[in-house]
Amino acid sequence: MYRTLVYLLVIISLLIILVILLQPSKQQDTLSLLSTDKSNKLFETQKPRGMIYLLIYVTVFLGVLWLILGVVLMFLGSN
Repeated sequence: MYRTLVYLLVIISLLIILVILLQPSKQQDTLSLLSTDKSNKLFETQKPRGMIYLLIYVTVFLGVLWLILGVVLMFLGSN
């Protein structure tokens, strides 16, 4: 059982990396803030929609699952 949980942790880790790499870059938005004189643009909030929202949700879900699995493995490894 311990070995299966370790393999599952590795698979979840790789999935987290993949989902993070699929998320769109925010570098262009940061560069546009530096190059223009629109100071109110910094405080505008935009709700993520569609695929971006799904990627954020999957990232959070996999992160929480990874953390719980890590704690369980740490508990099993100490016994």
